[in-house]
Amino acid sequence: MPDFVENAFLTLQFKAVFIAMTFAAITVIAWLKAGRDAMEWSGDMRKSGLVNIGLVTFNAFAIVIPMAAAIALLGWLQSLPHISASVWDDAPWAVRAFAALLIFDLVNYAIHRWSHVNRWIWPLHAVHHSDTQMHFLTANRAHVLEWLIAIPLTAAVGFLCGLSIGDVVMLGLIREAHQYYVHSNLDWSHGPLRHVIAGPRFHRWHHVDREDAYDKNFSLFFPLIDVAFGTYYVPGPAKDMATGFDDNPGENFTKLMLYPFAEWAKLAGQSFKRHPTAQDVSSHR
Repeated sequence: MPDFVENAFLTLQFKAVFIAMTFAAITVIAWLKAGRDAMEWSGDMRKSGLVNIGLVTFNAFAIVIPMAAAIALLGWLQSLPHISASVWDDAPWAVRAFAALLIFDLVNYAIHRWSHVNRWIWPLHAVHHSDTQMHFLTANRAHVLEWLIAIPLTAAVGFLCGLSIGDVVMLGLIREAHQYYVHSNLDWSHGPLRHVIAGPRFHRWHHVDREDAYDKNFSLFFPLIDVAFGTYYVPGPAKDMATGFDDNPGENFTKLMLYPFAEWAKLAGQSFKRHPTAQDVSSHR
């Protein structure tokens, strides 16, 4: 069996266990909060969940691409100034993890915001925003080309912070678990800590299909970053707010995979007809 297929199977097995554990944890939390109502998945939610599982399964087999990119990037980064691993010898792991998460979130904020306002990048990120049934599996709704950015970025941030491979893996696990949590169907704001750590309400407003909510709440972990840059927006409960966007490809695996290419073809055709207007580049919806 080729190495990349074996690695894909191992990745898929790990993701399956991780998803099952996350599902169990979030279900228990939701049941404690809302009782039996939290256990019910509508037909639309089940359909959305199956599409998201299909996407993460496909991405697991295609992971050889972003993994190869991450290895190549780390090789190039060796020549750049970076924090020596010895700096962290006496630092508690929690300190190392917090530093890495903060730096990663700042870098992610910039890239995430750019993916919303740049008309060429938005079609790729739009696949994630296409889910109209927000639940924890929405975290898995992503195009494989977006993994090509996310995986090398996580590895690069860890390396530049002087973290070990084990630390980088743990950073990825923390990110993964937290993304399942903030995409869950819970309307939790975290009360007085709402600006300190991102919760489901904060992130759902990022997905809400309403003009006043567009291009808000870009940080993954620390909403204070959005507060600092003027993109924090949580006007109230968000559980019943509609998500998605116009011309949504819907719960169709093939359309979701082809959506960026179709949109890029449209943009390329438009670029031959006229120069882009300010409206073209300032908003994705």
